[in-house]
Amino acid sequence: MKRKINKKKVYELIGQAVVCSSLYIGSIIFCYWGFLQGMTY
Repeated sequence: MKRKINKKKVYELIGQAVVCSSLYIGSIIFCYWGFLQGMTY
């Protein structure tokens, strides 16, 4: 017997993953941008 996948839970997991990855990428871009700004000045 297969377990039914709860769509709500799946969407919650996907949402969390998207938020975490976007925050991670955003912090990398912010640090990189700050580094470039520091280099130019």
